[in-house]
Amino acid sequence: MTGYGAGRADAPTARVTVEVRGVNQRFLDLKIVAPREYAAWEREMRGRASAMAQRGRVEITVARAAVAARRRYAVVVRAELARAYVAAARRLGRRLGLEGDVALVDVLRLPDVFEVSEEPPELRGELPALRRALARALGAFDRERRREGGHLRRDMLGRAAALRRATAAIRRRLPHALAALRNQVEERLVRLVGGAELDRGRVAQEVAMLAERSDVTEEVVRLEAHLGALATALGERGPVGKRIEFLLQEIQRELNTTGAKAGDREITDLVLGAKAEVEKLREQVQNVE
Repeated sequence: MTGYGAGRADAPTARVTVEVRGVNQRFLDLKIVAPREYAAWEREMRGRASAMAQRGRVEITVARAAVAARRRYAVVVRAELARAYVAAARRLGRRLGLEGDVALVDVLRLPDVFEVSEEPPELRGELPALRRALARALGAFDRERRREGGHLRRDMLGRAAALRRATAAIRRRLPHALAALRNQVEERLVRLVGGAELDRGRVAQEVAMLAERSDVTEEVVRLEAHLGALATALGERGPVGKRIEFLLQEIQRELNTTGAKAGDREITDLVLGAKAEVEKLREQVQNVE
C-alpha cells in the first residue's frame, strides 16, 4: 500500500530527519538513502522497516544537519610555505631597494598558509536520535497505510459479497437450467423424428448425457468454499495478500469452468459479472500485504 511518514529528532551534534515513502509493488523492494556516516547503522534501519512492510517499494531517506556550534575544526599551519613567502618577500625588497620587513599581519593575508579541515563528528550520541526519528517516520507511514487499507478492505468486502450473491444465483438457476436443457433436447428430437412418437427412453438418455457434461454442481461447491476462505482472509490481521491472490486465482478457474460447461444464458451472464468482480479484486490485492 502507498504511504508517507516523516520524523525528526535532535542529538547534541545534529538534527536527524527521516522520511519514508512507499508505493505498491508485488514484492518488497527496500531502498535506504543515508549519510555515509550512518552506513554502519543501515542494517538496523533495514530490519526495522522490513518488519513493518512485507510488500511494496519502500524508500527511506535520512538527512543529517550538523549543529554549527558543535562542529569541530583542525587548523594546520604550513610553516614551510610561510617561510618561503617571507624569504621571497625579503629578496624582492632587496632587489627593488625597498625598505621595511614582513610583519605577521602580512603573512596572515597570504593564500594557503593555513589548512582548515573539519574533524569527524562524534556520532555515538546520534544513534538514539536516528532511532527515534525512524520510529516516528515508520509510525506515521504505518498509520497512513492502515487508513488506506481500511478503505481497500471495505471495497474488497463489497466485491466478495457480490461474488457470493452471484454464486448463490447460479446455484438457484441450476434446476431451471436442467429443465431448459430437457426442453431443448425434446425440441431437437421432435425436429429430427418429424411426427413420429418420441422415445422417452432416448430423451432421458440424451438429457442424462448432456446434464452430466453440463453439471457445474462441483464447481459451485468449490466456489462457495473459496469464497468462504476469501471472507475469512479479508477479516484477518497480518499479511494475507498472497493467500488472497491464490484464492482469486482458484475462483477465476472455477468461474471459467462453470461458464464453459453450463450452456445456460443466465448462468453465463452471472459468470461474466462475477469474473468482472474477480478482475477488480485481483487489481486491488496488489495493494495488500
